[in-house]
Amino acid sequence: MFTRLESLRGLAAIMVVLYHSPFRFSEASVAIVANSYLFVDLFFVLSGFVMAYAYGEKIRGGMGFGEYVALRLGRLYPIHLFTLLLWLPYVLIKQYLYETGFGGTSQLDENNLYTFLTNLFLIHGLGVNDSLSWNQPSWSISTEFFAYIVFFITTVTVDRSRHLWIPLAVSVGLYGLIFLGIRPNELEITHDFGLIRCLAAFYLGVFVFRLRRYGTPDRFSASMLTVLEVTAFAFMLAFVSASDNNYLIIIAAILSFAAMIFIFAAKGGGLVSRVLDINLIRLIGVWSFSIYMMHRLVQFGVSNMFEFILGIDPKAPTGWVSVGLNTVMLILIIALSRCTYEWVEKPCRDWVKNRLRRGQKPGDPSTASLITPPKLQD
Repeated sequence: MFTRLESLRGLAAIMVVLYHSPFRFSEASVAIVANSYLFVDLFFVLSGFVMAYAYGEKIRGGMGFGEYVALRLGRLYPIHLFTLLLWLPYVLIKQYLYETGFGGTSQLDENNLYTFLTNLFLIHGLGVNDSLSWNQPSWSISTEFFAYIVFFITTVTVDRSRHLWIPLAVSVGLYGLIFLGIRPNELEITHDFGLIRCLAAFYLGVFVFRLRRYGTPDRFSASMLTVLEVTAFAFMLAFVSASDNNYLIIIAAILSFAAMIFIFAAKGGGLVSRVLDINLIRLIGVWSFSIYMMHRLVQFGVSNMFEFILGIDPKAPTGWVSVGLNTVMLILIIALSRCTYEWVEKPCRDWVKNRLRRGQKPGDPSTASLITPPKLQD
């Protein structure tokens, strides 16, 4: 169920990879790529949708906080820890080369013992650091974990009745706080107020899931779904491309993410859904978390090879050569991410589930959540 949403997550991960790539076609990046940091917010909206689907009723049915947190950590922390430890030798080698005169810059301003510990304890997206550090994209993993905790607390307290207006009010209020106070006309908020950014999109996803109670496109014909899917994709591409320094268009882009999730969660499917059902695209969605967590280390390594070994400025515009370089780098990142998914992410997640299953008594209301997990990787 919802496998097309997983494919969307994979495409979003690829756009984030391209956003961070050092290889550029021209001096000015293509608009859609230049603003692809917004696809992190698609992750957040999708996460809220999936959590409402996979855990909302289970939490209300008695799932314990300890079990819930263990499952969420089992999903997030192994690959986070693995990539953090991969960055450790990279930073130490870079610092040694800098101190011996080989070149580069000091690593210790951002990647030091204090920031390592904040990364280790998954609090580095909560405003405790002055900048991004170590595996930089993991700031969003920190905020997402604490969004999970907020979701549990609100679900067992103020949100037990699954009102439609509560997640919408939370989302609108937090976006208002961002655009009217914290960062007008911009949403590239990471280590400082990243949790607010995450929660705003997360609860928009919860709202989209609950909206399905009042009607879905499930019964639409394939031709009608094709029209909706193509329209949603077109608006999304247009709004993301045009979102530079305009909070109204940024909001429109975020709403287009919500609309896409609502449409592609339909049981049927149109032309775009059939594309998203292609096995390779679906697998990229399965590997998307590893892609997101691994890509910066690969990009830094490739960039250093070009700069210090080949003597080529990796950030110099190279036209169509950059297309080839980005393609090769994407293939490398996807191949490595498939390995980390199979060897780190999936085994650790399954190990946690199995341990919890063995520790539960027959008839425990939360046992079913471990035996029959949702098909969409939550």
